[in-house]
Amino acid sequence: MKIEVRDITKKNVDEIPKPCRNCVYWENPENFERISPEQAFEYKKSWFIKNLKNFGVCGKILYVNGVPVAYAQFAPSSLLPQVKNYNCSSLGKPEDRIIFLSCLFVCRPEYRNKGLGSKLLIDIISTLKLRRFKGIETFAREDSPNNPSGPVHFYLKHGFQIKEKIRPKLRFDAP
Repeated sequence: MKIEVRDITKKNVDEIPKPCRNCVYWENPENFERISPEQAFEYKKSWFIKNLKNFGVCGKILYVNGVPVAYAQFAPSSLLPQVKNYNCSSLGKPEDRIIFLSCLFVCRPEYRNKGLGSKLLIDIISTLKLRRFKGIETFAREDSPNNPSGPVHFYLKHGFQIKEKIRPKLRFDAP
């Protein structure tokens, strides 16, 4: 099994796997449930292209034998409007070099629980450290291991710490 993690670029943005390719929950919360999957993907694609220019890489795709099976998205919280709707009093600021991990999801169930999410997260952490970011924050659910942010125990296993409880999600800081 050949595993490869690639940055999302203009060349591979069309390879974002379903259902993530059609989800704009973090980027466009006001239209999240009102637009078609095709419109959602066009919005997501333009979001990535715009932010590649202004911020740099803000997502990754994990491939198994050349097939995209997992996806992650991250950016300063200011680029993800949904973050403000969580009313976090202690959310890190972009100027403090803190990144928000909005999604890390193994999209194909047959590939879950095989360590692929860990490979994707480790690659993200390495990339962000090289870019001199000081921290990563995310939300994870206690009540559902099958959500786009990932389960609580996944982040705890990777050295994240719970920073704030926001029902039903927990806020984490990276190691």
